[in-house]
Amino acid sequence: MKTILHLILAGLFASSAVGAESPKSFLWVWLQNLDGQWKEYVDFAAEWKCTGIVIWGLDGWKQTADAKGRGSEAFCRELVTYAHARNVQVVHGFGLNGYNEGRHICKTQPATNAVIPERLKDTAKGKDSIGNIFCPSNSDALKLLREMLLRAADTGIDGFNFETADVDYITCHCATCERRFQSASETEHENKPPRWSIEQANWAIELLAKERPKLWLSIEFAMQRFGRPPYLDSAVITQLNNEIDGRATVVWAENMYPPQAICEKLAATRRNIGFYIRSAEFMGRDGARKIKPAEVVGTMRRLWPLHPQSLMYRSWRPFERWAVNMAIAAEAMRDPLRSEASFVEVERKAEAMASPGGKYSAIKRIVPGNLASPAVARAVLCSSEDDKLHTLVGLTDGVAEPDRGMWLTERNNPKEAWAEIRWPKPQRIGRVRVFHQLDGHYRSLDYVIECWVDGAWRPLGDTPVIQNGVHGWREHVFTPVTTERLRIRITRSMHGNRMGVGELEVYAPDGKP
Repeated sequence: MKTILHLILAGLFASSAVGAESPKSFLWVWLQNLDGQWKEYVDFAAEWKCTGIVIWGLDGWKQTADAKGRGSEAFCRELVTYAHARNVQVVHGFGLNGYNEGRHICKTQPATNAVIPERLKDTAKGKDSIGNIFCPSNSDALKLLREMLLRAADTGIDGFNFETADVDYITCHCATCERRFQSASETEHENKPPRWSIEQANWAIELLAKERPKLWLSIEFAMQRFGRPPYLDSAVITQLNNEIDGRATVVWAENMYPPQAICEKLAATRRNIGFYIRSAEFMGRDGARKIKPAEVVGTMRRLWPLHPQSLMYRSWRPFERWAVNMAIAAEAMRDPLRSEASFVEVERKAEAMASPGGKYSAIKRIVPGNLASPAVARAVLCSSEDDKLHTLVGLTDGVAEPDRGMWLTERNNPKEAWAEIRWPKPQRIGRVRVFHQLDGHYRSLDYVIECWVDGAWRPLGDTPVIQNGVHGWREHVFTPVTTERLRIRITRSMHGNRMGVGELEVYAPDGKP
């Protein structure tokens, strides 16, 4: 009897989605977190059959890229071309005020900078606002913003994902803006004028609906900024949901567990709505190592009957431990009503692909032939080491992971640090591999690989390295040399109070010991 009842309930649950078009499914990341592996991100979305990807920091409006060749009109076109060939849409993250976009306008046209009242200038958000927020009542600022939107749109992107400045900044308090947005009572964290977001969003939506009508437009809001769960008494949430132009999808976020009651209310009063799941691990180190897959699926199952136009899942990047939940989320966004067994299989497949040497792993170490391995007669020395967790043992233990198997110095603000491999007899070497932390918290920025020759240290290969941006393995190949000693010397790290690396491997020119 119980089995029959379960089948009936399952049928009723599934029928709620019958006849409704499946929501668009997007994976959401920041460009810089991909470490240049944007093609792999596109491939990941294609493999798990997502509608597309949302990328912040894409900056398709910029005419010149950054030092790594990222974030420009040309780069955006290249990425879009590649994504479309894989049947993956590209949605351009765009700050309507603040962030890269606001900073560009403030720098290009200083007269358009927002007016920050004296009482708020010394607050954390007030300080951040200076040079980042422009006055939306200034026609010159809007003219430049229009040019930026259209330039980015013409790179071939499929849509925009907007955010407004009420998140991290103080709004403009010139006389005109205070009248328009009723912002006179704003504090650092409260009384944010909802009209600030509504009018900026609707301005952009109207512009693009007229100028580039084929684009899919969305704007995201985090529920927790407007009160406490279940948010049903938040007049601001209701106002934003109802007054943002209906041609755009309002995408609501609240970490992994948006309260069902407010989600139902929002969906009942707005057809063009979406939900955005902010994984607890999306910030990299923070949060649990891995959310239970059942929780990801469960959240999607709750939201699916509300017929959202889109679902988004935000995480750090599609590699290592993050790849597992991104794969599960991708499958759940597409069809959360599948059997439990099918999701177990997705998890198994993704875990295998994220394991060392797998497709989604930055750890692709070659252990055979490693002259720094504990299997080889050698001594390992260092300038200093952490006396608790990250000791010298981690430098050559064959474990290259973000949270263990590391060598780090003490927290004593060293000007430089070194770790040395010393052999009892000379070795012929031609290649060194270094594993840099995945989260970059203490990643070595400036370092040199050196060998001991004729009584002095001599740099090898393409080192010194300046401003290293690699997370994971970096390989250095050089003219073969015979030596009894080799070291890595670090002169600057991401956080100057300590230095270190995850793994050091040394190889003969032919790769054999």
